[in-house]
Amino acid sequence: MKPFVIVCILLQIVAFPVLLVWVIKTDSPIAVVLLIVVSTLGSLGIGAACMHFTWNSTMRTWPPQEPAPDAIRRNFQSFSLGLINLGWSVHVAADRQHLHLRPATPVRWLGAASASIPWQAMQPLGGRRGTAVRLGNHTMIAPRWCVELVAPHSD
Repeated sequence: MKPFVIVCILLQIVAFPVLLVWVIKTDSPIAVVLLIVVSTLGSLGIGAACMHFTWNSTMRTWPPQEPAPDAIRRNFQSFSLGLINLGWSVHVAADRQHLHLRPATPVRWLGAASASIPWQAMQPLGGRRGTAVRLGNHTMIAPRWCVELVAPHSD
């Protein structure tokens, strides 16, 4: 993990409580600004850490490939994997071999990796909404249209 992410997380853990006490006791504008900066950097660091340990560790198995020209494409779709809920944040292309996932730009700023998941690597789990698939040791929630495309390949 990048040292910047670790520093951001440590800022959140150590500096936030100290700055909060300073803001409450003194009502200093400098303390308020520092509290906002530390909170923002800490939140970004925690988001990047979650992205690294959940999304990227799972997607690393399937490096991104170029989708076929006739692939079905939809932008700003919602996916969820463990702690990571990427609502309206993933661009998707589906061709005969893979489901291609490319996170939107702000999510990529947090370190999210693109992936091309082979259809055979996903098993639909059914359920009430029918939007969950087993992806290795993880459960991924995907748009219904994606899960419906998985079903013919899961036999």
